[in-house]
Amino acid sequence: MELNMRLRQFSGFLLVATLFGCSNSPKERTEFEKQLDAVPMPTTETGRQQQCTNLSRAAFGDFLEHAAMSKQESLFKPGDYTKSVAINRRMVAMNCTKGERQPWLGLLP
Repeated sequence: MELNMRLRQFSGFLLVATLFGCSNSPKERTEFEKQLDAVPMPTTETGRQQQCTNLSRAAFGDFLEHAAMSKQESLFKPGDYTKSVAINRRMVAMNCTKGERQPWLGLLP
């Protein structure tokens, strides 16, 4: 009987925690995300390929910047990956292929 009561209390706690986690308000968009969304989507295939290439270069530059900064920052301080996430979302929305998203992978032996 006591186990049944504890199980009910625990399940109620899980329900409340789940509802609280799902009801958080959306995060405010960063300035970079707003600038990225201000650029119109390409209408031609060559325009799409060019934007995919430019975004891929920006993503790789951001990756190198994070790699260089990670050695200088504390291990307990989380990095800010909002720019990388915004670039990746834009490339997925533009249907960039994996080869267009990560051209530096072709450089590996």
